[in-house]
Amino acid sequence: MGRIVYAEGTGIPHKSFEDEFLTHKRCSEWWYCTGYLQDNKVGMFGYQFTLAKIRIFGIKFHILICSVTDFQTGKHYNIQTPVFFGKGVTTTADKLSVGERAVFNFSKNEHSSKGHMSLHMKSDEFCLEVEMNAIKPPVWHCDDGVLQMGILNDPKERTYYYSFTNLATRGKLVILGEEYNNLTGKTWFDRQGGTYSLTDPRCSWEWFSLRFFDNTETMLFAFPQNDYYDGTCIEADGAYRRLNDYKLEATEVITFEGKEFSNRWNLAMNGRKYTITPKAKGMFNVFFFELLAEIYDEEGNLVGYGFVELLPGVRNRNNNWNAFKRKLS
Repeated sequence: MGRIVYAEGTGIPHKSFEDEFLTHKRCSEWWYCTGYLQDNKVGMFGYQFTLAKIRIFGIKFHILICSVTDFQTGKHYNIQTPVFFGKGVTTTADKLSVGERAVFNFSKNEHSSKGHMSLHMKSDEFCLEVEMNAIKPPVWHCDDGVLQMGILNDPKERTYYYSFTNLATRGKLVILGEEYNNLTGKTWFDRQGGTYSLTDPRCSWEWFSLRFFDNTETMLFAFPQNDYYDGTCIEADGAYRRLNDYKLEATEVITFEGKEFSNRWNLAMNGRKYTITPKAKGMFNVFFFELLAEIYDEEGNLVGYGFVELLPGVRNRNNNWNAFKRKLS
């Protein structure tokens, strides 16, 4: 049995982080985290958890999207499960889950009422268990937690948006029977949603969560088809500010499953220049193309890692989401 607890309103204007963590009846929204884990002997792994609640064409449903990437082999392992009528879905103040396939628990630490997190994801191919601890409080992104979704001057085309951008992470992973213990890394957790036009290509985005080794982070939310950009800079001490005067340029475009996606980028921000380069080939997770990238400074030094999420509607004329054309398993 699942349980859904609802918030009031649409998250705009926002209330507390705790209030907006709950489900909003009139919004499409998601709880989303991406992380990387390392082992000095083996190498690096990436993982992703998404629980999305969709309102589209008068239909409401949930989708669980989870993945693990083994960067030693370049292989991706996925869970992609649609859930109708909320069957087995839990979204409460301290838990997100879809049956036993994915269970995400939240409790208090010194930075937030949800600053300690544990995640368990399991498929026929992998089992991941991680513990995460926020080393900074959560931050409201863009214009005090409000992101205009590519279509300007329309109050309907907005989302509320906040994140835990730096979660120290430890855990273990089993892939195809091979066990990896004592993994450590970083995780980024997003809470976002709103009343915007989910299938309008003008609302499609290219998203970057840049996690620098100096414990600063940057979130970039780009709508290059509309020449509109927004974002947030988070300092090592947790202070944050809006960032919307950066320059992001795609230097390479690839074709994946018949659709074009940007694949390598030059970034100029805060008086510095960076190159963002995929660490491995990305994957298409039902609605979005996703990859882990390496961040290099002007001197060619590796200064961080970043997850990149790209929607097809940015560079392709047809419908930006392919959920109803793809087989979900």
